[in-house]
Amino acid sequence: MTGGPLAPPADLALVICTYRRPEPLKLALASALRQRAPEGARFTIVVVDNSDDGSAESVVAAQAGGDVPVVYAQAHPPNISVARNAGLAAAAASPLIAFIDDDQEMADGWLAAMLEGARRHPHDVFVGPMIGLFETPDKATPAMRALFSREMRAPDGTDLFAMGPEKTANVILSTANSLFRRDALAGLSFDPAFGHAGGEDYDLFCRLQAAGRRIGWLGAPRVTEHVPAARCDAAYMRRRVYAGGQAYAAAVSKASASP
Repeated sequence: MTGGPLAPPADLALVICTYRRPEPLKLALASALRQRAPEGARFTIVVVDNSDDGSAESVVAAQAGGDVPVVYAQAHPPNISVARNAGLAAAAASPLIAFIDDDQEMADGWLAAMLEGARRHPHDVFVGPMIGLFETPDKATPAMRALFSREMRAPDGTDLFAMGPEKTANVILSTANSLFRRDALAGLSFDPAFGHAGGEDYDLFCRLQAAGRRIGWLGAPRVTEHVPAARCDAAYMRRRVYAGGQAYAAAVSKASASP
């Protein structure tokens, strides 16, 4: 990881990993900078550029000098696990570390809702709702909408399970719109073996559950995910679902007591 000096420790550090998507990143970053921290709370944003050409640097530089510190870090080689681990390192001093994807926008009030949820509930990790916003909604089948969304009719603090007989049905656990307590990640990181095909975040959720960590639901901190037309292509969906099945099997078997 390379980058400039880090901002002072924050109560919550938001990590956005990105790879050659400057336009969506602008929207994600703008939505984060609109957040208003509760009185006395400190908020920092960490943008981790996983490209070799530094495609995100100018986007971050354009936001310099505002009230919210924005840290730019580079992570090499291109591998989403390498990028996520660089984000964890950059946010090492913060007790709460959140993630959104670079194609997501946070709803107003997201920051306050995340901090309040972490204050009220004892869980080690939280995930919140995602709403898919499709460029071609007429091509978005129910399966596609389920893949790019996360919704639950459940109260805040409901326990979620990544694997096993209690596995939470119809909820995809990922770092997209998530919050981790720093202490819960002690000794754990994202596995680079999953870094090219994806599933590195689900693998971490499985290992957290195996280590006795609790995963909880928060319904108020919402994000919107922008889904381009190419992701509604049948060939893309076949590749993604096939890769997801392989990642699921690998992550569950690795974290299981009976691999």
